[in-house]
Amino acid sequence: MTRWRTAIIIAAVLIAVLMSGAWPAFSQEYETPVTSRAENVLPKKLLSGADYRIDDIVASDGYLYAYLLHSRFGDFKVMSTALLYTRLTEIKAMAAMEQVSSASQFGGALADKGAQTVQGAANLLVHPVDTVGGALSGVGKMFARAQESLVESNPSKYEDSRFKKVIGYSQTKRDYAKQFGVDPYSTNAVLQERLDNLASAGYAGSITGSALQALIPGGVGAVIGGISGSAVLGEIDVSLPPEDLRRQNRQALLDMGISSSVARLFIDNDVFTPTQQTIIVQALRSMPKCQGKESFVSFLVNTDNQDLALFRQRMIQMYAGYNQTVAPVSGFMPLGRFIGVMKDDGTLVLAFPLDNLVWTSTNAVIVDAINDSAKSLPAARVEIWLTGKASPMTKKQLKRLGWKLNEMSAPKLLGVNY
Repeated sequence: MTRWRTAIIIAAVLIAVLMSGAWPAFSQEYETPVTSRAENVLPKKLLSGADYRIDDIVASDGYLYAYLLHSRFGDFKVMSTALLYTRLTEIKAMAAMEQVSSASQFGGALADKGAQTVQGAANLLVHPVDTVGGALSGVGKMFARAQESLVESNPSKYEDSRFKKVIGYSQTKRDYAKQFGVDPYSTNAVLQERLDNLASAGYAGSITGSALQALIPGGVGAVIGGISGSAVLGEIDVSLPPEDLRRQNRQALLDMGISSSVARLFIDNDVFTPTQQTIIVQALRSMPKCQGKESFVSFLVNTDNQDLALFRQRMIQMYAGYNQTVAPVSGFMPLGRFIGVMKDDGTLVLAFPLDNLVWTSTNAVIVDAINDSAKSLPAARVEIWLTGKASPMTKKQLKRLGWKLNEMSAPKLLGVNY
């Protein structure tokens, strides 16, 4: 009987709480990320092509969509819609590379010659005396000095080996990447292998980047047009050596008032590719009146994986786009592990390049913390901009807080659809 009485009392208390509306904190509802169908999150024309198809099942972690991209060049696991567009561009470029490599100028014998040429240059630099029979000419001494100076340098992991720099192979590879509209520092290993093979053959045959353009089926526009995941590459000369990009980016940061120590920490963080660093620096330079840039660069320093690097690159592009197309921003505002921008009217603007923001318990805590920070600033209001969409519960909770939600903002802020 005692247990029955206890159960009745507990039930009575719960009914009383329900009637009063005084719900305890643990009763708050949350959402769980669910899988979607590709046709429900992507344009129909993007679902398949001549050389690929996107798996019908699309997973989500509550922030980004995870795609499985099937292609005749292999299968790719792709985290985020933005990266998917890039991979699709790369597949299109690899198909064009395949056609170019079958041309007479890029026959198998020529490709073998390219490998032999590169290896021969390696022997010359590593063992110059042995290569020329123990007698160094004036030109031989020049190569030897080049070897000594290169040993003292600290090349980026995105750059080819030292001997390839000296003989000009690296420049050929970057020139070719530029013609195909792809990033020479792409993290796509399959693309890198095919670009290396083509560059080896082209280097041996003295086929320059401009000469290559005439060999690309349909012209270069056929490759980089249409579904282009590398629209930003149009603003960056990817044929420049990475050391030149690093030097230019470092100087640009110093010119913007970033301390040398913070600028160096960012430039030396090779989680960011040279292309990503250049995009970030260009975005910051496009906001001349925005204060607190050192706060944003410091925010980037601890980036430790490529997914996060791409996320933060797109974040600053969104802020730059907001500054240009919506309203001027006055300064960056650190918010713990996040960072926003403030407008002169006291609006706190948050940019998140996310595919699908779901109201999980984690996100509820984060939003509440940011909302508390906004009140303490104080911020007159909060705007949040997403490249994708928010879930129904997220919309409900943001409306409760008085936040203005802007979905599918990539066309407005980034100039692309993703």
